[in-house]
Amino acid sequence: MGLGRGRGADRTGTLKHVGRFVITMPAVSYARELWRFGEADLAQRAAGMSPRECADVGERAGALSLSGEAGRLWPDGPRGLTSAILLAAVEHLEGRLRPCARKRRLPERSLPPDWRVSKDERWALMEPVSREMDSRIHGQR
Repeated sequence: MGLGRGRGADRTGTLKHVGRFVITMPAVSYARELWRFGEADLAQRAAGMSPRECADVGERAGALSLSGEAGRLWPDGPRGLTSAILLAAVEHLEGRLRPCARKRRLPERSLPPDWRVSKDERWALMEPVSREMDSRIHGQR
């Protein structure tokens, strides 16, 4: 899901130049996550995001995660990359950073039928977003 470039940690565990970290997800995945964290209206809008918008959100989510800002903005939010992903999506759709309405996911069975897609279907939907992200990372734009 994520892609990083850089050197990583030195022998003491201190991060040196880490480079760039991005998250690559299709619009339906952003919609699913927003829905499950209580943001039904934003989820509807996220479902219509273009591959370019998905890449924009993925770049921002990577930056929020790498900088630690996601944890500071939503300290009691979901673990891992999820809080950064949701914060970036909300910011893209609303124009401001804020935590979602819920701290925990609603069950998958609560999703609208159109968003109950298999992992294979989500991987297929990610292809145009991956192409957009690859062109950005490798400077082909």
